[in-house]
Amino acid sequence: MRVDVSFKYLEQSDFISNILENNLKKIERRLKIFRKKGDPVHLSLHIEKNPHKEQYFCRSCLYLPSNKVLVADEKGRKASIAINKAFSALSRQLVKVKYKMEKHLQKRKV
Repeated sequence: MRVDVSFKYLEQSDFISNILENNLKKIERRLKIFRKKGDPVHLSLHIEKNPHKEQYFCRSCLYLPSNKVLVADEKGRKASIAINKAFSALSRQLVKVKYKMEKHLQKRKV
């Protein structure tokens, strides 16, 4: 999986890197069904701090091989909260796509 991370008004730290690593491992486990084709998966993350107050934004786009794009925009009072919310939203969307894909494959077999 290719991962691009960008920051605005915020420096990358070890704390943020650890949070990203943990969440990326969770997403990787959910992507196994999409990896069977061998096509690449691309994740783009943009983490931004509001320069005027303590508020963070995380926008994540997951590009799947089946020409699906999953997008999650989340915000929080801390960077860790915004990142975790965005990854949990992506995770929920992946479960839905996986369910629809399995349901479609079952219909084809019958």
